Amino acid sequence: MKSFSKFISFMIILVLLLGLAAGCSSEKTAEGEDGEITLRVAWWGSQDRHDKTKKVIKLFEEKNPNIKITPEFTGWDGYWEKLATAAAGKNLADVIQMDYRYLMEYVDRGLIEDLNSFVDSGALNLDDVGEAYIEGGYVDDKLYAVNLGTNALAMAYDPAMFKKAGVEPFKPGYTWEEYAEAAKKLKDQFGDGVYGVEGAKNSLGNFQYYLRQHDIELYNEEGTALGYEDDKLLVEFLNYWDELLKDGVAAPPDVTAAVQGRLEEELIVHEKAPTLWFNSNQIVALQGAAGRELKLALLPSLPEGKEGLYLKPSQFFSVSKESKHKEAAAKFIDFITNDLEANEILAAERGVPIAAKVRDNLKPQVDDAAREMFDYVELAEQHSSPIYPPEPSGAGELDALFTRLAEQLNFGEFTTEEMAKTFRSEANKILAKNK
Repeated sequence: MKSFSKFISFMIILVLLLGLAAGCSSEKTAEGEDGEITLRVAWWGSQDRHDKTKKVIKLFEEKNPNIKITPEFTGWDGYWEKLATAAAGKNLADVIQMDYRYLMEYVDRGLIEDLNSFVDSGALNLDDVGEAYIEGGYVDDKLYAVNLGTNALAMAYDPAMFKKAGVEPFKPGYTWEEYAEAAKKLKDQFGDGVYGVEGAKNSLGNFQYYLRQHDIELYNEEGTALGYEDDKLLVEFLNYWDELLKDGVAAPPDVTAAVQGRLEEELIVHEKAPTLWFNSNQIVALQGAAGRELKLALLPSLPEGKEGLYLKPSQFFSVSKESKHKEAAAKFIDFITNDLEANEILAAERGVPIAAKVRDNLKPQVDDAAREMFDYVELAEQHSSPIYPPEPSGAGELDALFTRLAEQLNFGEFTTEEMAKTFRSEANKILAKNK
């Protein structure tokens, strides 16, 4: 009887072992079938950024042979429309390049993943990242976006054109009036076809800078309305640029319309204007496109005003909530954040790297343009006030609204008062949806 019991026990164990073996075999087969993960990574940028990012993707694939990446890239123009269409169709890329202006909108709509669990698991290592470099990606203690580089509003200028016109480069503390005077002098020096200012820079981001100089934020604390109570400052700001346009100092809209957000087409690249307002990280691509030395300067200051500048994440990488490969996506972001070789390829094109060891490794070996950016961020830090809270849902819509109205203003379809009134009315309708 005992022998029979032992036989039965042996058979049960054997069956269990065979079942376990079969199960393992089955899992192995499943891993084999799904072993090659394909990630979609979407970003906007210049041709220089596309080229560098594709090289880094190739390096990542070499080091992670089970992960393949399908790149999806475009310029800034059209990027957010494509992303909105993809979101509506539940077809967002696994990793999407994100902007501070759009972050809250994607968080509120539940479109991007909280990455804290991947930080906890070690898939995304932020041990070498200081708080100031990563805090912009948190909303309510949840990490929705990883900063790809530190950045600040800046003005690129062509030192050779300044020298030829006998205009001294701008030093910290110069005023809006001094900027306009210098632009007129530059225009007078170079004559037809060359402008003192690359278009009327009446963008929402520049207006936000002007508001901050008056200690006013663009949005109220709740994000349900604009943060200012009358149109005085907007009319004042628009009049400044409108006068430069009417005086022929700023390039006319039919000239700037051809640029369409492509850095390679900016007038400063082709020596058609000596300055360009943009973000400091773009100096790398801009100088590459121009093929000559370009420098960075602070924006005009307001006497007795507040510092309008702030350090901000140039852009982020976020992971789509619907991604089936979130850990692999987090691993790719970790690679962009921490890998020294990858960052040598990227050469800080997206801004000053957030990992200390990457900055230390990179700064001595970057080219003059990238070193200019490192130095500028250090200068901007001395002339900055704290960054504003993440912008509310609808901020991207406001940006598009402001750009559309400004274009109509530049073509003479509005007075500055009419544009300010229209913007206030339509912007508050958009923001009221957040109540």
